[in-house]
Amino acid sequence: MMLWLGLVAAGVVIWRLSRRIGETEDRLVELRRLRSEIEELRGDLDRGLGVTRSHLARVVAGETVAAASIQDGKAWEDVQAAPALVLYEQTPDLVVLDVRTEAEFTSGHIPRAKLVPVDELEDRLSELPAKGTRMLVTCAAGGRSLQACHTLAERGYTNLLNLVGGMHAWHGPREQAEPEPPPANLVEGTTIEHHGGPITGDQVVSAIRECFDPEIPLNIYDLGLVYGIDIADSAIAVTMTLTSEACPSAQAIPQDVKNKIVALGQDNVTVDVVFDPPWHPSRISTQGKEKLGLD
Repeated sequence: MMLWLGLVAAGVVIWRLSRRIGETEDRLVELRRLRSEIEELRGDLDRGLGVTRSHLARVVAGETVAAASIQDGKAWEDVQAAPALVLYEQTPDLVVLDVRTEAEFTSGHIPRAKLVPVDELEDRLSELPAKGTRMLVTCAAGGRSLQACHTLAERGYTNLLNLVGGMHAWHGPREQAEPEPPPANLVEGTTIEHHGGPITGDQVVSAIRECFDPEIPLNIYDLGLVYGIDIADSAIAVTMTLTSEACPSAQAIPQDVKNKIVALGQDNVTVDVVFDPPWHPSRISTQGKEKLGLD
């Protein structure tokens, strides 16, 4: 009897201890969550103070800061092409950051601009100047430069100018770089083979033209990423490439191509991504080059 009572008492003690351990672990989890939130808030506060200090320093220096930027606590200002050109001409040490692709940069860029494509920006922050340095950020039409400003602001940069309209609006000086010659095994055009079935090559091409690289305002077909389309009654196979092996949309773009073709009524669709031969800007269609300002 005494042994049984002792076992019961021990069981009660163990149960209470287990419950307290469980409660302690729950509190530790909650404390870690609160600590993470506090650190995030501290980071936001530090970035906000950095932006405020930057605005104040510019006001003290006699510069004009947009009221909206001060009120919103933004680390960047939208600047139109005309005042941006004046600032560029009057500020020889102004840093110009171009976040387009290498092909776009090669076709024409602002002199002394530094090229860092927007999809490589976070990995190449060490190549940029100090976080308080004034930087004019540009792209083709203003979308990617705004994205870059968001990214840089989150990393503590406080003195950014987003060129509204990008290079399409820029009427200042430009210079061109020598383009790399196309590879010897460059694939020209897109091979389309139809072996039967109700879905035509034109339908597949139209579907693919609805797919875009999010960093480039041009559909992937006119961008020249599609090497081949093989259509049969029971399956459709697409062979394509990407602008680079480091493309951040390396999974999303092929999946989008597959989804768009499946929507035509063929469930058996394969998309094979290859990098040999590599893509080259010369594969961009004539209409695509006109749209990107590469003509």
